[in-house]
Amino acid sequence: MNFGFRFKQSKPIKFPKTENQLLIQIGQCRQKISEFNWQDCNKGDVNACLQLENLLTQYILFLDQVIEEQPKIDISFQWNDSYEPNKFTQSKQWHYEYSCSMYNLGLLYYHLGQNITNLKDAINKNRNSQWCFQRLSEVIVFVNSKTVHQHSDLSYVHIHMHNCYANAFGYRKLYEHFQNNKNPDEQLEALGLLQEASKLYEQTIRCLMQTKQCNKKPIPPIIYNQLLEQFSSDYVISQVISNLELAKFMASTAKEVPKEQRMGKALTYLNKAEQSISEFFKNFKEKKEFLQIKLSQVQALKKEYLYLNENAYKHPLAKEYELLQLPVKQDLIKPKAPDVFNIENKKQLQEQFLIESQQLIQQINSSKTKAQQKLIDLQNNFNSIYRQYNIQFMVDSFQNAESLKLTPSIQQKVQFIKDRGGWKGCQNQIQRIHSLQQDQGKRLINIKNQLDLQSMQRGPPNQGHWLLSQQIENFRKMVEDIQKKLLEASLINRTTDEQIKSIKDQLLFIEQNSDQMLVSKMQTSLQESQNFYRKNIQTLKRLSIIVESIMNKIDLIKIQLANLEKYIDDFGFGQSANQAINQNTLLQAAKIIQIRMTEYDAIFNSINLSELEKIASDLEDKQLFLVIANQGEQDFENQLKMIQDAFYNLEYAQQFYDSISQQVSQLANLINELTNNSD
Repeated sequence: MNFGFRFKQSKPIKFPKTENQLLIQIGQCRQKISEFNWQDCNKGDVNACLQLENLLTQYILFLDQVIEEQPKIDISFQWNDSYEPNKFTQSKQWHYEYSCSMYNLGLLYYHLGQNITNLKDAINKNRNSQWCFQRLSEVIVFVNSKTVHQHSDLSYVHIHMHNCYANAFGYRKLYEHFQNNKNPDEQLEALGLLQEASKLYEQTIRCLMQTKQCNKKPIPPIIYNQLLEQFSSDYVISQVISNLELAKFMASTAKEVPKEQRMGKALTYLNKAEQSISEFFKNFKEKKEFLQIKLSQVQALKKEYLYLNENAYKHPLAKEYELLQLPVKQDLIKPKAPDVFNIENKKQLQEQFLIESQQLIQQINSSKTKAQQKLIDLQNNFNSIYRQYNIQFMVDSFQNAESLKLTPSIQQKVQFIKDRGGWKGCQNQIQRIHSLQQDQGKRLINIKNQLDLQSMQRGPPNQGHWLLSQQIENFRKMVEDIQKKLLEASLINRTTDEQIKSIKDQLLFIEQNSDQMLVSKMQTSLQESQNFYRKNIQTLKRLSIIVESIMNKIDLIKIQLANLEKYIDDFGFGQSANQAINQNTLLQAAKIIQIRMTEYDAIFNSINLSELEKIASDLEDKQLFLVIANQGEQDFENQLKMIQDAFYNLEYAQQFYDSISQQVSQLANLINELTNNSD
């Protein structure tokens, strides 16, 4: 049942004789855990899992106390790597015993979540599992690094993999609960939950792949492949179900909304589902029965929808459609501590939290600032070399030399324009902005009339009336300021309107033609790329590889930095000079941050910009190539850049009017409150 997740096993320990009651209780509890039949939990026996949960939680509470007291006693703990049962590692650290026990508790909650039938209880157990692995990532830092290196299952990336998988299971459970809703909006919300599960399954796969690259012991290949296939299966199944359901939803409303070409969108979703299954079958030998059934359903629906689209609805079958944006419900399944730990944690927080350690907080924030600056410096140096040798154009010529097609930079801009609906999308956005502009103007006029009426209704001046009059005068000034902003924005919008009229032909051309038609505009340029490619093939290969490697590492650095910043910000170190943060927590955080900074620096040190510059300078006839090949392509790309800028201006205008709308609403509420109070 549990394809690759296995409990860690420990050898029984005979505790030395002692009068310490806590150690006696720990010895007795550990003996019960060692004698427990763990296989019942592996088989999905809920009652056995609940019994083991009581034992493990009680044992971990005892370990919390013994770690705090640090009694002098000589005990060696032996635990195996869960993926290599016969290889045991030995340590005398209580934190090691705590970490391995917490790992097992996290897996136990995973089993409970999989097998409990009640939806709420199943999701709560998965949230408990996430909390356990989150707690494990905080405690493992105190264990000797050499000891941790003997366990492939105790690396940070492996622990994060468990978190992502439990989170994905929670969203999948919620989708299964809400999928039968008949209301279309609720159906889309349910599919949005499944989409979140799909993203987390994908993240689980990335974490698994990263376990090969981290410094810790790798997962054995056979189990690694098992995990990869299961995670990939979960990911593909969620993708296929969501695409299939969206296709059915589109097709069911095709008659109602023919102008949106919903049958064409339905076929697009079916193609995505078919492609996901084909890729999975290509990568893994075992054919999943569920996916085989879904594949036959997809193929049958494709025939039906193609017939309806061509014969019933008379719609042309376009190559690309703007697909639905599903509702996003992130952070819905958050880690939750088991109840027994919540009670203890509250007591510890009340007793131990102190207002101290500002120097340590400054050191932590300094690490964050240093990491941010290193990334900025690296990007500046990389961009400088990139621009100096026009590397993007060189790499594009290599990637596009064998077939005439749009370069990635142009593809990106064309896709950007298509995603926003081309000329039609542009016109719709302009209409929305004009409507917002007129609406806010009318609302401001109504507010001014309301203020004038308030002034006229007052009697002879007195102190209270003077204060009210002053407030009304302040409101008038606020209204005038907003009106000035609207007037200035109106002038800017006119300029944008003129800019858009000048690019109408290009917008229509991109909206109405395929990529092949766009390529024909630059055929001479692309042929020159082929000539340059033949002359510099080996150097271009090296250049393409090193550019891809550097960009991947920069992306990895950004992810590392985002995780580092989130970890620091979650503690709230930068929010106040007077914070109640436990000293042990701060020391633990500082140690974790130091480890992350070491990993962060290692990625920086692996990037060789000098090698990139040398390879770029070795290319033959690059200046002549740039002069000839860049002519038609650069002109076209400049036109696309102008269109992009126009869309960005429209998006900025939309944000501006949304902000004005919020200000006007707040102003109207204040005036209404003033009017009600004075009455």
